[in-house]
Amino acid sequence: MKYITIPSFKKLAFMGLVFIILLIIAEIVLSWLKIFPDDYYTMTPNSGFTWTITPNEIIGIQGDSEIAFDAIGARSISNLEDKKNKIVVFGGSTTACFALTQQLTWPALLEKKLGDTYWVGNFGRPGNSSNHHTLQFKHILEKPELKEVKTVLIMQGVNDFVGSLVSKERYINSDTKTLTKFAFQHTPEDHLPFHKKLTLYKLAVSAKNKIKFQLKHKEHLTKAVASITNLRHNAELTNELPDVTESLNHYEKNTLELIRLAKAKGIHLIFIQQATMWKPDLEEEYEKLLLTSGFENNNGFYSTTALYHGMEIFNEKLKNICKQNNVEFIDLDLPKTTESFYDDFHFNESGARLVSDRVFTALTTKGLLK
Repeated sequence: MKYITIPSFKKLAFMGLVFIILLIIAEIVLSWLKIFPDDYYTMTPNSGFTWTITPNEIIGIQGDSEIAFDAIGARSISNLEDKKNKIVVFGGSTTACFALTQQLTWPALLEKKLGDTYWVGNFGRPGNSSNHHTLQFKHILEKPELKEVKTVLIMQGVNDFVGSLVSKERYINSDTKTLTKFAFQHTPEDHLPFHKKLTLYKLAVSAKNKIKFQLKHKEHLTKAVASITNLRHNAELTNELPDVTESLNHYEKNTLELIRLAKAKGIHLIFIQQATMWKPDLEEEYEKLLLTSGFENNNGFYSTTALYHGMEIFNEKLKNICKQNNVEFIDLDLPKTTESFYDDFHFNESGARLVSDRVFTALTTKGLLK
């Protein structure tokens, strides 16, 4: 049996002390460099990643997606400081458009159509609903760089509708802390415990999340999509939706709050209809592309007709709220085919072009640009 001698113990203690001192020095230097932002950002500023696309898995998208975020965390294609006119866009995955490369998202195409004096900042974040847009409206538009913004576009509805189906309780009653964590990639650090403020801790978490993203991303594009498709194909579809009255009331409350915030800031708010591929008697070639469940953990699936009627109810609610409050509403009216979508509601390349065309036409012909 071997024992640690006193000299060996002193050597280990010395090495441990040196290691701790090096960690402290590293923390001081890294903190001074301000690697991680200490403010509200929907995505990490000055970051990006590549989404590897297999064309036979995603119809209508021809190449890998390059995704990049600027100094304020927006997915943009030009320099904010160089532009006279600034437009902010909020939404979920149908705004973020992560499957589309930077220049081919509908907000990017809209900017190109509007001309060289315009900057369109895409703050879309997958999974976000009106619950999150209210928080983003409050905090993102407080940034000094966005003080001249006069127009905000919001595409919302599907995450409110589907989220309310999956869990009405979570959709209606999630607390602000929970919603904030999902609405922003970064938030101010005042509320964090000491160890979570350390840059070394954040680097470790960031590395862990990147590894998880790569594994999840790969799984999503291969096994997960095939698994969900197979589950849906073999499931007995539910044709009747639950009562969505409470969820609609909550959706109305959030939308009215967005309208109130916009008026308080003197911002021209424009809502965009949530387009989907759903419709009664959808052709089989498109039906097989659908993935939406509407149940927790995909434990069941609503029929396409049921999802269509539910989405119609939420879109009609938004349209009526806009009409009653003199707020603009853009009806996209897209083809319910792969000309527009690669699955239930995500836009492919031609779909993004159609959305940008519809939004540009509405903005220019109705004189909506401020």
